[in-house]
Amino acid sequence: MELQYYEIPSNFSPVWNIVLALLKGKGHDETCNMVSSAEISVVNTDFDNWNGGTYGYTVYISISVKQYTSISTEQITEMEKNISDALNETIKGNHNDYFNVQLVPVLSKEDIDWNAIGGLNGRTQLKQNIETMKNIMVSVATGGNRIQDEDDRYKKLQTQIVRDCKKLNLTYNNNFSSLWDWYGKWSTSFSKYQERRVFIKELFAPTLAYFEETENYNNIETIVQLDDWERIKRTVTKIKRDSNNARDEEDFQTVGLLCRDVIISLAQAVYNPLVHGTTDDTGKQIGNADAVRMIGNYVSVKLNGSHNKELRAYAKATNDLANQLTHKRSATKKDMLLIVASTIALINFIGIIEEKY
Repeated sequence: MELQYYEIPSNFSPVWNIVLALLKGKGHDETCNMVSSAEISVVNTDFDNWNGGTYGYTVYISISVKQYTSISTEQITEMEKNISDALNETIKGNHNDYFNVQLVPVLSKEDIDWNAIGGLNGRTQLKQNIETMKNIMVSVATGGNRIQDEDDRYKKLQTQIVRDCKKLNLTYNNNFSSLWDWYGKWSTSFSKYQERRVFIKELFAPTLAYFEETENYNNIETIVQLDDWERIKRTVTKIKRDSNNARDEEDFQTVGLLCRDVIISLAQAVYNPLVHGTTDDTGKQIGNADAVRMIGNYVSVKLNGSHNKELRAYAKATNDLANQLTHKRSATKKDMLLIVASTIALINFIGIIEEKY
């Protein structure tokens, strides 16, 4: 089915960016902070062929259960109205489209209580069980192990996984109670091995996503408050999300560009030429996007004195490393992770200086 105009992300994204700015400008800070990093989906839910056709879109904004339950029904209704008004204000010259908004609770990583299955050890075991289950199902369906040799182990794992996922309220879509049930599916629906592998990957993807996000996000955690650094906060969220989903060279390069952008935003947020100087220590003029020199001057002023010598050296090294890596032409996963780690370290360091803790 053909997507309508605003169902295409590249068409809706510019509108959404303006909406966030409008919400912020009108003092709806709580709404803006809650939805700025939310998962957004746009669906054409209405059509009227009057006046050349009028399209109604519903914007579904998915927020964590924890966030959703922290606000009242009245607040949810008010937030939905404020966002809808901002959306329709943004396109008010367009008389053929309009938006409605719904805030939707979804289970996210912050809602999962791993203690329900024994904490981190239980979490590790559950993931291992799911990976083993996937491997068994692929193997028997692609000319590997025999169903007779694996069915008992499969049933035992299935019982354990279903039990743990119910305790955690995790999505688990594998409803094949035995490998013979799985055989009935693949033998009638998928003639090629590749089709069977793809089906298994998609079957388990919603469950495994909880583990992937938690692991990668914990590795690049910000420890300072970014609420009043809105643009930095939004970009950090994108960096975490995109680095978690990055799979190829183009993805790695995209994350590197995001890191370069957020370092410039960080420099612009703290650098004041009247306080920190307009030239570096060699007399070179500092441009408005020269993050290295802006942060260098900022640190020299904020951490002056011999007793801060080591801190200045650390700041310079972190700043230089982050900027060097973001300009690196290679694009491997290792490069990307080094860029992300050094960028988050720099944000944390400057945030601590600014007492954002």
